[in-house]
Amino acid sequence: MSEFRKVSYFERLIPVNLPESASFVYANANTMNHRLSNDGFYRNISSYNSEAISDDVIVVGDDASSKYVLVGAITAFRSLTHLSAVWRGRRLREVKVWQPEIKEGEQPEEIIILEGSDWRDLLCEYGERTAKAMKAIRPTGDANVMGYCSWYYYYKGVTEKDFLENVDTLAKLRTTSAFKARYVQIDDGYQTFQGDWNDQDASWPTPLAEIAKRITDGGMEAGIWTMPFHASTASRVFRDHPDWFVKGPDGKPLVAQGWSPPPDHLWATLDTTQDAVLEHLRNIFRTFREWGYTYFKMDGLGFALTDGVRADPNATSVSAFRKGLQAIREAVPDSFLLACSQHFLPCVGIVDGARFSDDTAANAWAISRAAEETLGRFWMFDRYYWADPDCLIVRTDRGTNTFGESRVSALTGILTGFALTSDNLALVPPERLALLEKAATIRMRGVRPAKGSLNIWRTPWPTSFVGTIDGRPAAAFLNLTDEPMEWKLAEVEGLGGCAAFKELLQGTDLSSGTLTLPPHDAALVVA
Repeated sequence: MSEFRKVSYFERLIPVNLPESASFVYANANTMNHRLSNDGFYRNISSYNSEAISDDVIVVGDDASSKYVLVGAITAFRSLTHLSAVWRGRRLREVKVWQPEIKEGEQPEEIIILEGSDWRDLLCEYGERTAKAMKAIRPTGDANVMGYCSWYYYYKGVTEKDFLENVDTLAKLRTTSAFKARYVQIDDGYQTFQGDWNDQDASWPTPLAEIAKRITDGGMEAGIWTMPFHASTASRVFRDHPDWFVKGPDGKPLVAQGWSPPPDHLWATLDTTQDAVLEHLRNIFRTFREWGYTYFKMDGLGFALTDGVRADPNATSVSAFRKGLQAIREAVPDSFLLACSQHFLPCVGIVDGARFSDDTAANAWAISRAAEETLGRFWMFDRYYWADPDCLIVRTDRGTNTFGESRVSALTGILTGFALTSDNLALVPPERLALLEKAATIRMRGVRPAKGSLNIWRTPWPTSFVGTIDGRPAAAFLNLTDEPMEWKLAEVEGLGGCAAFKELLQGTDLSSGTLTLPPHDAALVVA
């Protein structure tokens, strides 16, 4: 029987010298589809003999003495990196590092160890080192990224009529509102089958080139969704070229269960170590670019790291993935590439932006999850690429989100500078549209959790973040719990000593110097 390639695992144990009371762990997940940990930023207080798993980077430390150690990989050219904090005898002893695709004799991915008194500084320094090592495409300019995506209102049922009605609304808002969409993106539903990206479904009778022109005639740029490295078993490309796909030990294409309904539910991964496959990818994106599309949402990227048999036996899933991404970048060098369902580190240096959270939705749980997952990765903001917190949801129809939950959603756009929505803006009332306008025009820079904002007994996620807005000290507050929360603003890092405060999301009276937030709500305070 044939076998998958044999892999020699790279593994290293790094001792840590921390007090016996050390119990702080910042754990990271390497894809947007997984929470940072089961409990957020957490302290594993009662461990005796156990491990706390992380990807790419981990921070361990002791709050009482303010001693922290960061261990992280700053490259991902051939392998992902996994880490774990190891407790033995109820004491944090070491950090274990392993890179599953580094073969015997190969150079491992570069690891750095940082020590310091502030875990936030360590993560930001790590982000800077990684961005430099991977040659990140950093965001430029002062303007926030604004736009529209069809998915979170119509989902796969979107029709051409639905989409064009929204294009018209967005074009009108460019003259009447501060929410001036730059990108208008068609999402899943326009194509015949997953993989046949240039083929249109019958519900989209107008050629995609003409739709792009209608968008650009409205003063915006046309965007489109694909899953470039996949094709369903129902697709024309899979039927015509079964040899183009990553294979299993039996020599047949590996097939995984995807999230699309039948007959598009079984997905195969393109083998991007083949020249014919790379040219196929270039042709897809060149065609879209010729049709007028300049913004590409590339979904399902995590599936592209399928382990299997590729034409190049020396390739790894990571190196093959980057080779495919680079081919797309070369095909559309002047376009915005947004990664989605991706592994974070292997995308750095190739894409312009990436999703930072799992899918949102118009309800409290999904909006809270998107905020937590996005803000938990604050140290990537503006370092790796644009941080996409997923679409901002402020609507009053097709959902249960309250005004407060809509403020939470809008706040993620302000803290990342990425403000796309899927709402039908023709139906959004003015007071909710005002939230999108704020997300489009306000940007908080240098975002990080406020010192002391992490209270494991109340919530395992930071409740306040600090930074600057137009050079002035600012703080963002989130109450994602079911009870009211209160802050004395003079005690919030960066705001102490300020004489007056202004709340930007809801106009709260802060003359008392106290901010009270009801459950599932947010506030933005500037000095």
